[in-house]
Amino acid sequence: MREDIPEWLGKPPVRGSIEWETWLEKWRDYARRELKDSAADDPDFDFGLLSVEERWRVALMLNIKEKINAGRNGESPQLPSGRATSDLAHASLVAWQVGRSVRSNEVDATSTEVDEWIAKRMNPKRRRLAHGIRYGFLDGLGSEAIAPSWSSPDYVAAYEAAWLLGNSIAIESDPR
Repeated sequence: MREDIPEWLGKPPVRGSIEWETWLEKWRDYARRELKDSAADDPDFDFGLLSVEERWRVALMLNIKEKINAGRNGESPQLPSGRATSDLAHASLVAWQVGRSVRSNEVDATSTEVDEWIAKRMNPKRRRLAHGIRYGFLDGLGSEAIAPSWSSPDYVAAYEAAWLLGNSIAIESDPR
């Protein structure tokens, strides 16, 4: 949770209560007007109540789900341009690869270009995220979640997002 909630607003009450709804409305109004926080209207980002690190993990999870589905649907990836590459952009392309692998394992110019792009920009954090996406998805297809290999919050977020999507695909395709 964010650290900069104003004192006049007080601590958030128990979620789901009438007091919570009142408090949340005051918070959202404050966050929109004073902080110019676009997440104040977004339930995925807990109406702007998440810390910067928590927001990054939510963005990672949403991005993984979107890009796995894009790969499954045969959409082409967009390689980031420029010299700087974010960890989120790197994870997006790994997620696209994972989604594409459900559709086809054929090597083509696009998949080769994405493979090379990912390999050139790998570092320990990105390797952890790629591992979480790939193995989370495979474990989800197998319907069994296992203990993640790393306990870092970013790895767990990547694993969980990919596992949930893999598991929903497994449930959809179950003939029972």
